[in-house]
Amino acid sequence: MIQAPTRAAQLQSCLSTYPSVPARRHPAPAVLAVLLVTLCGGALAEQTLTPVVVSDTAESPQSAWFAPGSGTPATEYVVGEEGIALFGGKGASNPYSMIQALPGVQMQSIDAWGLVNQQGGNKGLRVRGETASHGANGTVEGVPLNGPGPGPGYLFLLDAENIASVSLMQGAVPPDRFSLYDAVGQLDTRILWPRAQFGGTVSVGVGQDNYRRLFARVDSGALPGGTAFFLSASTTSADKWRGSGESPERRETFAAGLTRQLGALDVKLLLAHNEMAADNYKGLTYAQSKDESLFDDIDYDPVPTGSSAAARTNWQGYNRQSFKTTAFLAEIGYPLGEDSRLVAKPFYAEEEGSYWYASGNVVRKWMIDHSTYGLTTELQTRAADTALKFGYGFVSMAPPGPPTLWKQYTPTASGGLNFAGWAMLTDVTRRHDLHNLFAVADRDFGPLHVKVGLRYVKDILPSIEYYNTTGVGDVSPGAARDQSSGVIAARSVKSAAIEEWAPYLGLRYALSPHVDIKASIGSNLGTPAFDAFQSAPVAGLSKQQVWDNNELEIADTVDLGARVRFGRGYVEPVLYYTRYDNKGVAIYDPLLKASYIQNVGKARQYGLLLAGGWEVQRGFNLFGSLSWLRSEFTEDLRTAATTYRNTQGKQLPDVPTLTASLGAAWSWGKFTLSPVVHHMGTRYANVEHTQTMSAYTVTNVDLSWRDTTPWGALKATLAVVNLFDVRYIGYNNANETSDGSSFYPGAPRTLMGKLSVDF
Repeated sequence: MIQAPTRAAQLQSCLSTYPSVPARRHPAPAVLAVLLVTLCGGALAEQTLTPVVVSDTAESPQSAWFAPGSGTPATEYVVGEEGIALFGGKGASNPYSMIQALPGVQMQSIDAWGLVNQQGGNKGLRVRGETASHGANGTVEGVPLNGPGPGPGYLFLLDAENIASVSLMQGAVPPDRFSLYDAVGQLDTRILWPRAQFGGTVSVGVGQDNYRRLFARVDSGALPGGTAFFLSASTTSADKWRGSGESPERRETFAAGLTRQLGALDVKLLLAHNEMAADNYKGLTYAQSKDESLFDDIDYDPVPTGSSAAARTNWQGYNRQSFKTTAFLAEIGYPLGEDSRLVAKPFYAEEEGSYWYASGNVVRKWMIDHSTYGLTTELQTRAADTALKFGYGFVSMAPPGPPTLWKQYTPTASGGLNFAGWAMLTDVTRRHDLHNLFAVADRDFGPLHVKVGLRYVKDILPSIEYYNTTGVGDVSPGAARDQSSGVIAARSVKSAAIEEWAPYLGLRYALSPHVDIKASIGSNLGTPAFDAFQSAPVAGLSKQQVWDNNELEIADTVDLGARVRFGRGYVEPVLYYTRYDNKGVAIYDPLLKASYIQNVGKARQYGLLLAGGWEVQRGFNLFGSLSWLRSEFTEDLRTAATTYRNTQGKQLPDVPTLTASLGAAWSWGKFTLSPVVHHMGTRYANVEHTQTMSAYTVTNVDLSWRDTTPWGALKATLAVVNLFDVRYIGYNNANETSDGSSFYPGAPRTLMGKLSVDF
């Protein structure tokens, strides 16, 4: 009897039929390796697995796209896999783009793909008018894979196909929903862990502006011994839609996930790596932003030109970025009894790279080398019919949010660079650490659900030494510090500790099987004024005094909401009010006759959020959101000896009063048509409201076709971004206390096609 070949032998035979691939600079070897395994795995799956069947009917609006979180009194919205594919940027990354249709969310993307990493801390996301001003905000599986910083952080680390859901908590955030800083809400990404059955996904995407993307994932299925794993990889590139260059020139990712049962121990592991390089887009001035005919033309020069250094810095080759990001996390669960469980999540992440950009007459290289590690633990138990959670989290980050390493170069006529010196040379001698301790209790009293908790935070700011850069050469930071004549004490700071308590109370009451009302009240915490470090010294006030006066921003919030279910739909309104203390603002001190940054600003927010979904009939769903927002300072700010900014009662820069999204999904046979309309109201680029950004409405459309084949489930999608080619200003770099100086047009009408197979 002839024995059937083993799966390993089949795989080896299959691989041998493919020719070797010559090495290139950007072929994403991991992508090719996984793709070959995936293709061969498909052949094996055809012999051993039943094909996956995809339903032709649309999902219920309660579960598809996005829906309010049902397990908490807090204001939470969850976007599932269908919503990620529909709302998220077509570049299939960036969790910010995946939540852009949610109430209270304002997400501005510079390209059609959602793949632009904007330099600095403002990444284009606002929640209820508040921006995460010190870098990427969010967690993965409940742990922060990056601290506050100007790099890409975790935003482009994970492919959308590896994400099961993203959820956004707004208003008062419960203490067991861990985040470094949550004044801007708490965004969490959940991993699509290894599936129980062997299978995988292969997809190819192409589009205008030479957009190309290849993704592959293979799942092992459950193996003997209780192990399952997945491997995935992708490669993405695209030309800029205006100007010259590529954005991204390359984006290459690799991810591996593993789950394993070790007796009573439940273990999950994730390793993710991303490399990216891109040419930057140039922002427009305010005057240029008012002329739509300039939107396609103004950008960096395609070749070095100009007779002056200032003109030559406008070359695209001097305005670009590149980064590498690697992250590891584990989740280890162990039952301590029938009602008790201990969960520990260690994690580590690092990002390394640089921004090159024009700064007056010179080209600046902003060097970034960040690492973040820590551990969160949680004890879950029950006592007296009450669910209890006790947790502790430790996060260590280096360096903090502000710049710490700047080199400067003078451009030459031939496109070269002459070293002009260090603009900033520092050393972080004590890392930035954060300790988080919390306790939470949940209990039902008949139709009333009560959740109460308390969070204690100790934020230990770093020690940073500022070095004299006179005579220091174009060498590595370590060698530069060795060449320096020494530390400038007046510009250096030693560690300072900040402590704060954040209480929380949430209530949910079931009035009937169809109506719930809920309320939550609590304190959220925001970042200290890290920018105080990089600002120039003030005579009569030491840098250390400014550093010691840092405080955590405090956002005291109350949310009142309801959820009404009717037939095949729901509607959820939320009223909210937030009072902010300790906002970092630049103030004028009349005693010192100087301005400096301090946590003394006071502001407030209030508004109405509305979310809803309705299955009008089988195969036809509607869903949407609406936000009416007010976000304003409660006092004028004095910024100079005789200058007050008229900020009291004025809507903050870049915050619209009204935003709305409306979408539909209409399925017939194997086709689904999904139009989504986004409306952005009028915004101001400065707090005095003398510079405006007009309202706009953009329509995106997806047409998809699904079928089953002997190889698996096949899906083809044609997507049109900005169907009616609306010209508008999307992202600008204004924040609470600085006017917008760079305005970025939104992408014009853009087409993309995608073909994927799930086997």
